[in-house]
Amino acid sequence: MNRAPRNAASLSIVISVFVSSVSCTPHIDAQVSAKTRVELLSIAVDPKNPERKQFGSLTILSAFQLQSKDQRFGGLSGLSLGSDDRLYAVSDRGYWLSTKMVTDSSGALVNLVDWQIAPLLTPARTPVTGSSADAEALALTQNGAFLVGFEGRHRIWRYDPPPETFESIPVPLSVPTALRRAPSNGGLEGLTSLPNGRLLALTEEFANPDGSFKGWLIDGVRFEELSYLPAKGFRVTDCAALKNGDVLVLERRYVPLGILSTRVTLVNAKALHAGAKLSGKELLRLEQPFAVENFEGIAVQQTAKGTMIYLVSDDNYNPFQQTLLLQFLLTDSNH
Repeated sequence: MNRAPRNAASLSIVISVFVSSVSCTPHIDAQVSAKTRVELLSIAVDPKNPERKQFGSLTILSAFQLQSKDQRFGGLSGLSLGSDDRLYAVSDRGYWLSTKMVTDSSGALVNLVDWQIAPLLTPARTPVTGSSADAEALALTQNGAFLVGFEGRHRIWRYDPPPETFESIPVPLSVPTALRRAPSNGGLEGLTSLPNGRLLALTEEFANPDGSFKGWLIDGVRFEELSYLPAKGFRVTDCAALKNGDVLVLERRYVPLGILSTRVTLVNAKALHAGAKLSGKELLRLEQPFAVENFEGIAVQQTAKGTMIYLVSDDNYNPFQQTLLLQFLLTDSNH
């Protein structure tokens, strides 16, 4: 999906963030000696109206384009907040990424520091490779462990909580037998841990005859099938549960010539049961001329100010695409 860079006219504030940095301030640590850096360029979500704050039911707090010369950086397809309050992501080439967030008094993200990048490990303690490396979903469990959903070889692996996550050996979880029939590049895209301990797993292109897409509620070795019906032309790319059991679902639509659209919907917790056909209430829709990319990761952080929602895009390691990170606020009055 080749796309020309957008927002070139936006005022960009370049913040160099080094992988080996241990600084937790918005300024670069002068003692850092790293060969790799991630740059944050401030962008406008609405280039024609840069001061605009309201998008659907959400308020934009920060928006950045992320750039790095590190060949491992990119392809971000799953996003989560760790128990250590760091932002974690997985890439579709089999890498972990994590970074410490720096925010201002309003809760708006102003910097990302102390970047860490490492390969996802297999149960044999070797880096994932080939068709086993396509990590597409990331979820935080109640005890702080991470769950990673993979395509290609459809599976879910559990990794230890921080700070052992990157070095931990994964434990395979049981998954529905039917998942084996999912398209190689259209399996698990949405994965989240619900407050009751069950998992919600949603597929991207494992279609039902009625146009919905297969999903499951997973409780140990018990699997209850349900489905999700996105907007016309859209597909699920991620999901994230709120503390009350409601779920935010991230959807993406792609049409020829690289035209992309993104939706965020809210699914009520009461709708999550076996046999349900889920369809969320739209909270956000981003389409051209807004800053829209191939958004594949969503993470939530519930605060006294409301729910912080983070969206990250997958650039497919394509120089004509971008890695964007957007931060929105959803207040209690807006859902």
